[in-house]
Amino acid sequence: MQEKKVGIASLGCAKNQVDSKRLLADLVQEGYEIVASPHEADILVVNTCGFIEAAKEESIDTILEFATYKNKGQLKKLIVVGCLAQRYPTELRDEIPEIDAVVGTGELGRLAEILRTVDEGERIVAVGTPGGSGAGPRIPLTGSGTAFLKIAEGCNNHCSYCVIPMLRGPLVSRPEEELVEEARFLARKGAREIAVVAQDTTS
Repeated sequence: MQEKKVGIASLGCAKNQVDSKRLLADLVQEGYEIVASPHEADILVVNTCGFIEAAKEESIDTILEFATYKNKGQLKKLIVVGCLAQRYPTELRDEIPEIDAVVGTGELGRLAEILRTVDEGERIVAVGTPGGSGAGPRIPLTGSGTAFLKIAEGCNNHCSYCVIPMLRGPLVSRPEEELVEEARFLARKGAREIAVVAQDTTS
């Protein structure tokens, strides 16, 4: 029987927070129950950052902490998604055997499908073309009056010090009508301030 209690740790930037809220909304639609405490979860999702060294270390530390829950808690599945997964998929799979799936940034929309495959006992590495969560429903605010509105994904600048194009792909702007609709949704859900975010907002 498929485990249905899911917890998520969202690390890194505001854009990751938007992706995490979309992932949660997708899972709720599939019948999963979202839990706040990782100790209550059957499935834990770590949405990672792979940008700077400190962020990578935080992601690895969080994954390793959650891996221990498989031995001393009720955790059945550990899923690693996001930028670190996009950057180091085989290393994560090979070096942390507790991980059941490694899901890159361009595959986030397939998380529910991937969980069904993982539930059948397979370990999955689903990493292809980089991207992001795209459009779709999202879990609304949880107490804060500020919401993030992601207006674009990726970046066309290939600066020598930056891996964003490798992690998130080329710049893709979202349609204006889609953004207006999402902003109105966030306002209806209690947002008093909407912060516009993207890898390159000035483009």
